[in-house]
Amino acid sequence: MMRAASLLLVVMTLSSAFAQQTVGEAAAQSRAAADAKRAAAAPPTREEVLKLFDLLQITKTMDAVVSATKQQSMEIAEQMIHEKVPEATAEQKKKIQQMLEEVMHEALGPAAIQEMLEATVPVYQRHLTKADLEAMMAFYSSSIGQKILHEQPAMVQESMEASAGIQQRIARSMFQKIDERVAKMADAEKENAKKP
Repeated sequence: MMRAASLLLVVMTLSSAFAQQTVGEAAAQSRAAADAKRAAAAPPTREEVLKLFDLLQITKTMDAVVSATKQQSMEIAEQMIHEKVPEATAEQKKKIQQMLEEVMHEALGPAAIQEMLEATVPVYQRHLTKADLEAMMAFYSSSIGQKILHEQPAMVQESMEASAGIQQRIARSMFQKIDERVAKMADAEKENAKKP
């Protein structure tokens, strides 16, 4: 009987110690899970966002957008200059073309793209969590994600080309309205100045 009591005491002691260890492990696991959940809900770091940008080939996409923007801007600028200097000589046209290319490169060159990327990082940090970023990276690492990334620059370029004429028409119309309204305002000022 004494043996049974001793054995029972040992079993109870061990089960109590085991239960405490299990409770301790459960608490540690619970804390670890809570920490992991908090970390996943935290905003991503700058480096994590830049890693996503690399995966998304954002620089390549931005290059395509900037290239299309440069082309459209050159066309609009050339039209504006043609209106200001309608009878430009070949030498003047060459100088104007060089000047336009310089201005476009300064305004939309690699430094501008890098500046835009850096300005975008905090936006991603405000709107996405680490978990969101991880899910995006998993998707864009998949075959369909890679296809989208591969096709996106061409889709952006083609979209810009498809809308170029519309944008030019809108810009011409907008500037024409501005010119007309400025002329009306100037005429009204002249009329008011004539009145005693």
